[in-house]
Amino acid sequence: MTDYAMFWGCTIPARFPFMEKSIRLVVDKMGVGLHDIEGATCCPTKSIIKVGDEFTWYVTAARNLCLAENMGMDLLTPCNGCYSSLKAAAAELNINHGLRQDVNEVLAGVGLEYTGNLQIKHLVEVLYDDLGIDEVKKHITRPLDGMNIAVHYGCHMMRPSSAIHFDDPNHPTKFDLLVEALGANSVDYQTKMVCCGSDLSNAEDPSDAITLSREKILEVQELADAMTMMCPACFAQFDSKQYLMQKSGERVHLPIVYFTELMGLAFGFEASELGMDMHRVETDSFLETWYERSKHLESAREHFDLAALRSCYECAACIDDCPVTKIIPQFEPNRIIGDVLHGKLDQVVESPDIWYCTNCYTCYELCPQKFGMLKVFDRLKTLSNERGTAPEGFKGGLQMFNDTGKLGEPTAMRKKLKLPEPPGSGADELRELMKVIKKRNEPELKSGSGSSSTKPDKVSEDEVSEDEIHEVDVSKEKQEAGE
Repeated sequence: MTDYAMFWGCTIPARFPFMEKSIRLVVDKMGVGLHDIEGATCCPTKSIIKVGDEFTWYVTAARNLCLAENMGMDLLTPCNGCYSSLKAAAAELNINHGLRQDVNEVLAGVGLEYTGNLQIKHLVEVLYDDLGIDEVKKHITRPLDGMNIAVHYGCHMMRPSSAIHFDDPNHPTKFDLLVEALGANSVDYQTKMVCCGSDLSNAEDPSDAITLSREKILEVQELADAMTMMCPACFAQFDSKQYLMQKSGERVHLPIVYFTELMGLAFGFEASELGMDMHRVETDSFLETWYERSKHLESAREHFDLAALRSCYECAACIDDCPVTKIIPQFEPNRIIGDVLHGKLDQVVESPDIWYCTNCYTCYELCPQKFGMLKVFDRLKTLSNERGTAPEGFKGGLQMFNDTGKLGEPTAMRKKLKLPEPPGSGADELRELMKVIKKRNEPELKSGSGSSSTKPDKVSEDEVSEDEIHEVDVSKEKQEAGE
């Protein structure tokens, strides 16, 4: 078990205890031990305490850090504000020896000394860097397939970059990757790195605090099923302030979900157990959308190994090598695979886009698992044909094969070239075999199984290669010949 000294801050225990509940549930599931810091105070917040008296800010932060140091553990916090304050204070104390000496002189009065011998970590940082995405995926029982989630990083998870080195301060990705590890799609949007506006509550007109939140909500509600974040101050801006906007008659609605609540849902916890009914803006619509899309994914599960499909989608290493995408930009094979994962199998099968795959095997040969997008598109084309949505060119070719056993008949051009007559056609015998195949399929179709013995299993990374199938066929022929 990995253990951390847990710094909750002021806001989560006081205003949003459901955040604490979801955090405790998911980290316990992952084998992480949280140890509360006895005697901790406000981090303290920069916007009030540091402005009021900078030295008091340093002493307060150092005192909290000393308490964690004395526990012999790294400090973990789920609050952006606490993370930024403590990291910024520690960074200055660690390089400014005069300041640290002055601070320690004050702390000596209560028997404490700041040494700087601990790491300060955000919960997102621990999940991504310490535990890792594979560990997160290990505990998922109900992936968020089909859900579009907008990530709001918040200013203080990444900044100031002089003290925080967790991710790129302007173009971060780690939080997005954690969201997508749950099976959801992390949507990109223009105002992604814009401040929530929380500190405007301290301005002369507190109503100005809604301005920045409104801009982001109006954009995101058209793109995503929910917004997620790991900052209680940002949560209050988008949840509580949005509730006030709704009460005043504004037409806004964007469910706000704390990230560990998303994790809890994916880990199999119920929304009521996570306290999601305690939000100001209802989350029932988000949950209903998720449940509905999960039903749509049931049909995809009949035809695909979704875990293998998700691995293909997340890898995406071969998408730039597809020769068709270079000349037909609207063919986006990775996006199509993502649509299947997001509960849109019916739309994908009915779309003409799947027929742009030319079966060139480029992606197959480049895939280290020999999975390749080709296998996915073969299955999608089969489904399209079964549902009667295949292109006329394909239907015509298939009909000619069914009628003649060939895709073309010899013409007078052969005589002109003085070629011999081609060998006789085995079309009649093949048609008889096809009747046998059809008859074998009929009992299973009548029984409502929805599949036949000739249908391949789900597309997965373990699918047998064509060469292996050929070897099996040859072996059978030898056995039948008595060899």
